[in-house]
Order: sequence, then structure tokens, then C-alpha cells
Amino acid sequence: MGNWQRVAGITCIIMLTVTSYSGATFHPGERGNQIAAIQQVLGIVADGDYGSGTIQAVKNFQSSHGLDVDGIVGAQTYKAIMGSDIPVNNTSRFVQKKINEIADMGAASPASAISSDTVITVIQQALVNKGYNIPVDGDFGSVTEQAVRQFQMSQGLDADGIVGPTTFRVLTGRELTTGSVRRYSYSRSNDRVYSSMRDRVLGIANQYLGVPYVFGGNTPSGFDCSGFTRYVYSAVGIDLPRMADDQYAIGSYVSSSMLQPGDLVFFTTYASGVSHSGIYIGNDQFISATTSGGVAIANLHNSYWESRYIGAKRVIS
Repeated sequence: MGNWQRVAGITCIIMLTVTSYSGATFHPGERGNQIAAIQQVLGIVADGDYGSGTIQAVKNFQSSHGLDVDGIVGAQTYKAIMGSDIPVNNTSRFVQKKINEIADMGAASPASAISSDTVITVIQQALVNKGYNIPVDGDFGSVTEQAVRQFQMSQGLDADGIVGPTTFRVLTGRELTTGSVRRYSYSRSNDRVYSSMRDRVLGIANQYLGVPYVFGGNTPSGFDCSGFTRYVYSAVGIDLPRMADDQYAIGSYVSSSMLQPGDLVFFTTYASGVSHSGIYIGNDQFISATTSGGVAIANLHNSYWESRYIGAKRVIS
């Protein structure tokens, strides 16, 4: 991608290309020849950029063909559009950042894009720069967590070991563009070995903390419970059914004592049977879209959820 910069004092736009998630799903924000091929069949401008026009075209196609209308090209939508099975996603993804330049200061050096794949390294490097002796290895394990707590205490912040927007800003001088970062959400330490796909599921889910609840919602502008789980899993190439009870019908049963991060957990809430789904993230906690708080983290054993727990399913081997 290119960039454009102007004289000092005016906002410039920096376009940074990073590798997209691999997997059999195409998402808004991706670009490349595969997107152009889809656009061509849809009869829109084939510029290879999965932007708002392509999202609307995909939704229109899904609506007219009886598919789930989410604007995402998963396996079913791809086959309906292209007439063949969905291939591996080889697109790229771009991140747009705005930088305000100050007069007479010259061109600013753009900060690298922060994603769920790089945010831990950014945190660790900032801690090292402030004198903490920790490895910069992308592993939010116990060593990094302890350094975060010590830093928070030194700054008069809540020493919870969680890097939220305030801690991230004080630590790095930058804005946090992912969700809050926790040890159990991202750790690859020896005492908590996750598959790369499980890591990605947790990282993607964590990015949407705080997104409001919308009944029938299945996009980052608003989610309901099963719309959220389906959207997160589609980002790693796993197509889930749309409804929570249908999601409970797939995968392999997992006992509560054997839960692993990335497993789906199910509850009965407003209706009998399965009516709520979430994603287990470890430490007896799960993330889900709720009517009261939008996408949020809760404990399986609090009085509300424990009494409504039905079971769990594993769809990641």
C-alpha cells in the first residue's frame, strides 16, 4: 500500500499492509485478487478492496439467495457466488491510521499498526524501555503479568495485571486499538499451551469487548450472543450455525472439568433449552454478548450463569 503525506500541520493517512488471517473465510478490510474475483461475479467494481460497497453487495446476494445476511463470505456464500468450494484465504489486510503533524516538525514517522498479533510485543517492549527485565517474546505469561502489576502500582493505577486503555496509554503513549490484554487471553507459556487457532479465537473475541448488544446483530456494530460466536469463529475459517441451539448441536461434548479456552459454552436464559452461547477463555471465565453489557467477560460460577449453564462443545481439535 502507498501513503500520502502533506505539509506539516495537516492530517496524513498511513496505509499499512499486514497479513490477513489464513482460513476459508473472507472478511471486510481484506484485499487482493480473490476479492476482485468475487466482486467481478457480483457485478460490482473489481478493485480488490473489501470495503463498504462490497459488504452491501454480499449482503444483497445473501438476502436474495436465502443465506445468513452478514456481509461475510464464508464457505456457503462463496460456493453460492463462485460455484466452487472456498479456497484458502490469501488476501492481505490494511490498517488505516491518522497522524497529526505539527508545523515545522517535519514528516512524522508512522507508528506500526497494533493488532492482537502484535500488541503483547508492544507492551513488553515498552516495559523493557522502562527498566523491567522481561523477554520480548509475544507471550503474556506470569513474568509479563507481574511486570504489568509493578508498573501499574508505580503509576497509581489499579494493579490488576490487565492492560486496558488507561494502562496502555500511560505505558506506551499510544491508544489501545485491540481489546484489553490479559494473561489468560493470549498466553503461550508452558503451563497454558494453546493451539494457534485457539489463540486466534481468543485474540479476535477480545477485540470486541464493549461492542453493544443488538438483537439479531452479527457484525462489530452490534452482536447478539450467537451472532458474536459465529462472527469470531468465522474469522478463523470455522462456520458455525446462526442460532445458539443449532451451535449446541455440533462439535463434541466437553465436561466442565475439561474445558479449554476456545470451547463454546451454552446456557438457558430467556427461553427453555439453549438460548445463549459464549466462548470459554480460561480461569472459569467466558466472553459473550449479553443484553445488559454487550460483549463482556463473566464467570461461569457466578450465581446467574452457574444456575443456567447447560454444557459445552468443542469445535477446535
